[in-house]
Amino acid sequence: MRIAYLCADFGIPVFGAKGASVHVRGLTSALESLGHEVLILTPRAEGNCPPGFPSELAAIDLDEADRWVYDLLVEDRWAGAAVAREVRALLYAGTLRRRGLDLLRAFDPDVVVERYSLLGRAGIDLARALDVPLIVEVNAPITQEQAEHRGLAFAETARAVERDLLRAADRVVTVSSRLERWLVELGVDPVRVAVLRNGVDAARFDRGGAERNLVRERLEAGDGSLIGFLGSLRPWHDVQTLIEAVARLRRDGRSVKLVVIGDGPHKGVLAGAAREADVDAVFTGAVPHERVPAHLAALDVAVAPYGPSEDFYFSPLKLVEYLAAELPVVAADIGDLRHCVRPGETGWLYPPGDVDALTEAMRVALDDELAARRIARAGHEHARTEHSWEANAERLVELARESGGSR
Repeated sequence: MRIAYLCADFGIPVFGAKGASVHVRGLTSALESLGHEVLILTPRAEGNCPPGFPSELAAIDLDEADRWVYDLLVEDRWAGAAVAREVRALLYAGTLRRRGLDLLRAFDPDVVVERYSLLGRAGIDLARALDVPLIVEVNAPITQEQAEHRGLAFAETARAVERDLLRAADRVVTVSSRLERWLVELGVDPVRVAVLRNGVDAARFDRGGAERNLVRERLEAGDGSLIGFLGSLRPWHDVQTLIEAVARLRRDGRSVKLVVIGDGPHKGVLAGAAREADVDAVFTGAVPHERVPAHLAALDVAVAPYGPSEDFYFSPLKLVEYLAAELPVVAADIGDLRHCVRPGETGWLYPPGDVDALTEAMRVALDDELAARRIARAGHEHARTEHSWEANAERLVELARESGGSR
C-alpha cells in the first residue's frame, strides 16, 4: 500500500527530539518495515535524519508571498503570536493543497493519513481530489489545548474547521479513551473512531544498557540512585511534585539524584525549585532520541508525574519508553495510565499530585530490589507486546483497507 502522511504542524520537526516527532517517525518507519511505501509531507524537515529512517520526505514550505505576510504579522504589535500562528496555518493549508496535489498524483497513494493540526484541513481536500480515503490522527483536542496554553485568536473558526474535518474523515484514530469520548461528543460517528495508544520500538531500548555506566559517570551518579523524568517541561507535567518527593528522600538520608531529560518553558523555574529544595538535580536539556535509550538505562527509577485533572487525554510516550527500557516505573494514577502500569505487576501508581504517596512509591521501588526487577521485566514485556509501533501500523493499514484504500 502507498500511504501519504501529512504533518502540517509547524511545531513538529519530523527529525526533532520532541514526542510528536518521535511518534511521526515511529509510525511511518513501522509502516515501511511492513512493506508499505510512505511519503511524508511537512513544512519542518530541517535537522539530521536519524540513522535507518526509511520514509521518503517532501518538504513543502509556505509560498514566498505567504511567508512575507506571516513575517509582517509576527512584527505587528496589534496582531500578536496567536494571530500570526493561526494565519500561517490557514495559509499553509492552501499551500499544501496547491503544491501537494501534484506530488501526491505522482506518488499515487491508496490512502491519505493526516496528523491533525490547528486549522489544518488540507488532508480532506487532497483525499477527495485523489479519490482515496482520509484517516485523521488525533493526538490532542487541539483547539482546546491552544486556547488554554498558547492563546486562540480565531476560536470559532478553529472549532468549525475542527468539527468539519473530523466528521468528514473516513476514519479517526486517537491515542486515549478520553479523546475517543471527546470525538464522539464532537459528532464523529463512534464506529469510525479507533484508539491506538502511543507505541515504542522496544528493541531500540534493549540496546541502551551498553552505555549505562558511561552515562552514569557523566551524570556523576557515584554510588547513589538516579531518579529520572523524560519529557517536555510544560505545565501538565507535574515535575514540581517530583522535586518535592526527591527532597523528602534526601532528607531521609538517601543518596538520590534527580535527572530531568528534556527541555521546555518551565526549565528555569524547575531548576530554581530544585536548588531551593536542596535537591541534587541534573537538567540535561533536549536529548536526540537515539540517545534516549542510553540515558534511560542509567536510571534506577523512572517517574511519570501528573497533577489532578478531570480531562486527562494523554498517552504518554515517556511511559512506554520507560517500560521498554525495563525500568521500575512510578506513575500518577490518571487517565489510561493503568493500561500500562498495574500496581504490583508492571509498576507503582500514586494519586495525582500526592507528594506523600509519590515519595513512598519511589522508596519501595528503590528498597525492594527483587520486586523492582520482577516488575520491570513484566513492564518491558507489556510494552513489547501491547505497544509496538508495528502493531499500530498494522491496525492503521486495516482501517485504510476497510475504508477502501487498497489496490
